[in-house]
Order: sequence, then C-alpha cells, then structure tokens
Amino acid sequence: MTDPLRYVNSEEIPYIVLPRGLVGNGKAKLGDLAVVIHKKAGKSSFAILADIGPKTKLGEGSIVLAAALGVKKNPKTGGPVVDLIYIVFPGSGNGKTRSLEEIGTAGEAAFAEFGGTEQVNACFG
Repeated sequence: MTDPLRYVNSEEIPYIVLPRGLVGNGKAKLGDLAVVIHKKAGKSSFAILADIGPKTKLGEGSIVLAAALGVKKNPKTGGPVVDLIYIVFPGSGNGKTRSLEEIGTAGEAAFAEFGGTEQVNACFG
C-alpha cells in the first residue's frame, strides 16, 4: 500500500494490531474498540483495532498508545508487551474513522458493558 490516507497516524491515534487468526470469522474486526491495560504501571488506554499483523506476533500498538501506557515507544524496537492486557470488544466498530475523543467515549461504554475494572480483576487478578 502506498496511499497515506489508508494509514492511521501512530502519533495521534491509539491503536492495536492483531494477528490474522484473531481477526474475522465472527471475532474482532478492523475498527473494533479495545482497552489495553498496563497493570504494573496502573495505566490503561482505549484503542482501536487498526491493522492485521503476522500470525506469530501479538502486541503491536501505536506510538501514542505506548506513551499512554508508559512503555518504550520506539517504532523500530518497540517495547515490552508481557505486562500488558489487551481486551478487544468484538462488534464495537462502526465501520467509520473515529477521532481520539470518539475512541475514548465509545471505549468507555464498551468497557463498562464488559464489566469494567471488576471484570478485569476477576479475570487477571
């Protein structure tokens, strides 16, 4: 792809990348919302599923997402993903481009419907 209009700006929009095996077939779809939690640092950020990556790589995210979570944000070398929890809300996308504010507002609603922090603590202690 060479059309820059088809890319999401990594420095402005918090987004994640999932392997093909986790996208489609009734599972998550491009444009769905997610929350990424860095429990050790006590930080979280809402994000959007913006790309499909290789099937052997889980945990890619945008530069602004890394900054919000307090992890290394170098686009070439990345940062640690072992302390991160990714929760994707399948079917939460609306098929349109979303602003940072819309990602936050819609992400909060999806997270609340999921059960919020209580559910995260129940699942990930």
